Amino acid sequence: MILLDTNIISELMRPKPNLAVIEWLDEQFSDELFLPAIVKAEIEMGIAILENGKRKQALLQAAELIFTSFTNRCLPFDGETATHYAKIIAFTKKQGRPMSVEDAQIAAIAVQNSALLATRNTSDFDFLENLNLVNPWLYTTN
Repeated sequence: MILLDTNIISELMRPKPNLAVIEWLDEQFSDELFLPAIVKAEIEMGIAILENGKRKQALLQAAELIFTSFTNRCLPFDGETATHYAKIIAFTKKQGRPMSVEDAQIAAIAVQNSALLATRNTSDFDFLENLNLVNPWLYTTN
């Protein structure tokens, strides 16, 4: 199981997404790719705050297309995940490494599901125990 961070979804919504990210995604089995509900919320919030216009409309269409493909693969933030979230936030505070609520929630969903987290921002997560990361921007074909 692989969870896609917000920056992966944002990249897919760009007019010309990064080729390494596209190639990495093409190498994965689609039924192994999951979307944390928090990522959906972040994307929808980002679009909602935009002024009405062509850009907002294009992003709404792109988001709808992507989210439709994840209809049965969107993981919630539930009670069990909340326990992991609390531990992550406590750990980050003890380490003096602040983490956004959204990143901690995404990490908690990944830990809860023993999933690999695909993100460009590995340094935001790499100090957490029990969390495996991959950066698709660094992908090269062999």
